[in-house]
Amino acid sequence: MQFGGDFLFRDVTFTIRPGDRVGLVGSNGAGKTTLLRIIAGMYEPESGNVNTPTGYHIGYLPQEPTLDRDAQARTLLEEAMRAREDLIEIEEEVARLQRAMEDPSQDHTSAEYLKIVDRFGELHHRFEAAGGFEMESDAKKILVGLGFKESDYGRPVSLFSGGWQMRLLLAKLLIAHPDALLLDEPTNHLDLESLLWLEQFLKAYDGTILMVSHDRSFLNLVTNRTAEIERAKIEVYPGNYEYYERTKAEREAQLVAQAANLEARRKELESFVERFRYKATKARQAQSRLKMLERMERIELASHGKAVHFSFAQAQPSGRMVFEIERGAKSYDGHHHVFEHVDLRIERGDHVALLGKNGEGKTTMGKILAGQEPLTGGTLTPGHNVTIGYYAQHQAEALKPNLTVLETLEEVTRAQLFHDAGASATPSWGKARIESAPRSQAQLRTLLGAFLFQGDDVFKPVRVLSGGEKSRLALAKMLLEPVNTLILDEPTNHLDAQSKEVVKEALLQFEGTIIVISHDRDFLEDLTDRLITFGNGKVREYPKPLEEYLVELRASELEQIRSKRSAVKAAPKVEMAKSATPPPTPNRKDAEQKRNEAQERNRKFQREKPLRAKIDRIEKQIEGLEKEKLSIEDAMYDPEYYSDGERAKTNAARLTNIKSELDKLFYDWAAKSEELSRLN
Repeated sequence: MQFGGDFLFRDVTFTIRPGDRVGLVGSNGAGKTTLLRIIAGMYEPESGNVNTPTGYHIGYLPQEPTLDRDAQARTLLEEAMRAREDLIEIEEEVARLQRAMEDPSQDHTSAEYLKIVDRFGELHHRFEAAGGFEMESDAKKILVGLGFKESDYGRPVSLFSGGWQMRLLLAKLLIAHPDALLLDEPTNHLDLESLLWLEQFLKAYDGTILMVSHDRSFLNLVTNRTAEIERAKIEVYPGNYEYYERTKAEREAQLVAQAANLEARRKELESFVERFRYKATKARQAQSRLKMLERMERIELASHGKAVHFSFAQAQPSGRMVFEIERGAKSYDGHHHVFEHVDLRIERGDHVALLGKNGEGKTTMGKILAGQEPLTGGTLTPGHNVTIGYYAQHQAEALKPNLTVLETLEEVTRAQLFHDAGASATPSWGKARIESAPRSQAQLRTLLGAFLFQGDDVFKPVRVLSGGEKSRLALAKMLLEPVNTLILDEPTNHLDAQSKEVVKEALLQFEGTIIVISHDRDFLEDLTDRLITFGNGKVREYPKPLEEYLVELRASELEQIRSKRSAVKAAPKVEMAKSATPPPTPNRKDAEQKRNEAQERNRKFQREKPLRAKIDRIEKQIEGLEKEKLSIEDAMYDPEYYSDGERAKTNAARLTNIKSELDKLFYDWAAKSEELSRLN
């Protein structure tokens, strides 16, 4: 496949086996998303084939999916269950057949009626075998795991933000349970809690997975193979991301050594040729070495070494206090608070991470501190000489598509000449100090080089950039002006591993204050020294390191799941009410009649005894299997359950067998009960 004359990949052959969990890696713009779309059948390759087994079901989650008008009008649960349209169609046909069977005008002995009954039984069995009776409960489990609340089930999809609709599409894909999952950046819109749940779910998934993700921890936990797109080729490594990094580094070290040896040998041969090319006695040897030079292998070394280190423009430092909030509160409707009673102080040099579930107010707090939104209660006091650089989640979407990468930054520097500070959209405390002259093109290209735009990349129009490239450009644009306080909302979404490393290294050199909202564990590690958590309307300081926060978060999520399970009470047993009046006294009968009745009861008991014994035995088997089924299903609510992939697979297979055995036992029980009824 090629775009604009450049091949993304060429003559590529690789195989994904059943049960593989493959992480697809490569720099932004290397063609990862394009490859997923080719495998999903959305794009046709210019040459070559994609081969899949007959009847193989592939589910694809794009980076930025959309829902149509009909989907927007449905409730959350209705749209989630649309993932199983096959079961919905069966359910609708079963309902039609049932109405036909209940029609009093039907002749129950006719061939047409018997045909309806046979079709009803066939569909009922298919529906049960395909998990139709568990469809709604399974959908609810997945929705809750991805962060939705039970109160959300009846809300129209149109009321959810783009990020939550993205989660809904991920939920539909997991509910559909295809043979293979193709996931393009599935963690971009997830908070830490949902990300931890998705990790455990995918670890236990019994299908094949091919996914693009720049979250190293996520890849390490979920994948067992890594496919890298580089220089229009794909190489598959038999291990997770950590294995891939280590193996690749070892290979590149070997290539560097080989290249050095070849270069030394080349120089030696060139020196001999130059010295003896025109000397008659050595001319033949010189010609021989010249041919050796022409045949010598050339080793192509990877060109993705770390970019030029970026140094921030110097800004005057702020006062010791950067922000102080007292009794802060935020509400959008005047009744329900996103958070309230917030007391928060951020000081110069703090590196703060804002953590918590989506919808708890992290982004809102970022906007308030950046001066984009006001508090609705309490006070916010900015410090002396605080200058702000603010990166919002969707900053990349605001870039002008027709400008080139370089022109995007040049536009910022030109604006610095003609607009005074009053033109800034930031509040008075957030106005950046404007330099007296714009940066030169060389300085701008150095900045772009730091963010991996090298050579002719700077002349690309913004419209052809990948999502990650746009994010990098938006970050570079924000950092043009000297500031002493950075507020970053999900800055690593769409960034590849190398880009994230470049941004993180730049931020580690930043001498001012950093406030970052992110769910990327690798990015936050070592970058932040304070954790502020958001939850249940409260904003609190977390006094321990990030690693301990993640451990406690896992334990907390597990406890919540357990408490939800314990809250589900078993249905109370219904006892027959005792009669207020004693039963009537039977009529007196003579001894002969009583004896005859006793003999008849004994004969009946003897006839029924073997049949009743079989029914009792079947009922005990059913009870035992249902207990085993419930025990496995209860265990599956525990996120730690999925840490043992082998046990999860074994239990999943056992559940399938149990359902099959129960089907047979219920059929046998019904047949024996019918026979007993006929005897009676």
